[in-house]
Amino acid sequence: MNTEHQNLEILEQYFRDGCKLNCVQKLGLEIEHFIVRGDTLEAVTYYEEHGIEFLLEELASSYPRQYREGGRLLGLYNNDYAVSLEPAGQLEVSIVPKESLRTIQKIYESFLRQIRPLLERFHYRLVTLGYQPRSLAEELPLIPKKRYEYMDAYFRRSGTCGKNMMRGTAATQVSIDYCCEEDFRRKYRGAYLLMPALKLLTDNTPVFEGKPSSENLTRTYIWEHVDPVRCGMIPGTFREDFGFRSYARYLWNLPLIFLSSREGAVYTGSRTAKELYRDRLLTLEDIEHILSMTFLDVRLKHYVEIRGADSMPFEYVMAYLALIKGIFFDSGILTELLDSFPVREEEIREAEQSLARSGFDGSVYGRKAPEFLRELLELAAAGLEDSERIYLLPFRQNVFRQTTLKLSYR
Repeated sequence: MNTEHQNLEILEQYFRDGCKLNCVQKLGLEIEHFIVRGDTLEAVTYYEEHGIEFLLEELASSYPRQYREGGRLLGLYNNDYAVSLEPAGQLEVSIVPKESLRTIQKIYESFLRQIRPLLERFHYRLVTLGYQPRSLAEELPLIPKKRYEYMDAYFRRSGTCGKNMMRGTAATQVSIDYCCEEDFRRKYRGAYLLMPALKLLTDNTPVFEGKPSSENLTRTYIWEHVDPVRCGMIPGTFREDFGFRSYARYLWNLPLIFLSSREGAVYTGSRTAKELYRDRLLTLEDIEHILSMTFLDVRLKHYVEIRGADSMPFEYVMAYLALIKGIFFDSGILTELLDSFPVREEEIREAEQSLARSGFDGSVYGRKAPEFLRELLELAAAGLEDSERIYLLPFRQNVFRQTTLKLSYR
């Protein structure tokens, strides 16, 4: 039995079910951190004495829900946010989607109030950078999660930077709701249109493998050399017929690396979803696994996830949230941008390459980077309430100075 047509329908319907019919729009936030030693900035690892597992266990009583795998604690949850771990113990805080920027800020501040006293007991620091400040990727053990063992093996063959991505990087990801397929298409394309500018504004990777990084957009370079099949952009994103079905076809042809089974995870390497699910219909669990195995700059689930930003200090995270809210929650502003810059995929790549080479001396779609960024911030401000525009100030200051976060790192 070949179930391809039915499974494509199931995937497409999954995305249709994500449409928020009342169009109340919310922002979700995921921010990844490094826990490091305060004196040396070397990484605190999962298994060591007073390591990350120990820290999670110390916090566990304050959270109503926990996630363990093989008896090892890997996640904590409450009604406002989740604390989970990336492959080498990067600490991710995922805040439940909210309409209010101020509410997101309060939730994050409550997390800091809880964890900082614990870190101070051991002279640890919580660091927000795009890459480990001191430790080398090869020195960092993976947490006890089978999926990361399989991904690590796969990425060592699919590109040159998989080890660095898994063990060394940290990001800021923002999710936004979509109301219908057209709204998804507009927001998805808009996120790619702005991706080069967003990456420059949030460039916060001053160190790579223990040495100063002279390049711009270092974390972007790392991701470009992980696996071209599952990173970057889907070919055809700006074609007229692009939509939920196009994304479903992309997922259907994606190599899945591994599958879950009753006996545990099973390595599947380069076999695609199409091959692995040829003879059975997808379940919700299957869909969620497939969705988790793509790392595009903009990812689709029941929301649009914008993934291009480095991890950064929270005042810049708030500026980033405000920018995205101002642009993407006003359909008129986003439509104006898309109409003003009818770009193709190769032009987005050219803009990103220009900014990677030259930073603020580069160009975006024929405009000098500072000019493009100033106009982008003005558009975002127009889409925000008066009380929210102040959040954009850190970006305004950096654009005025023509500097990035990484250049101000000490």
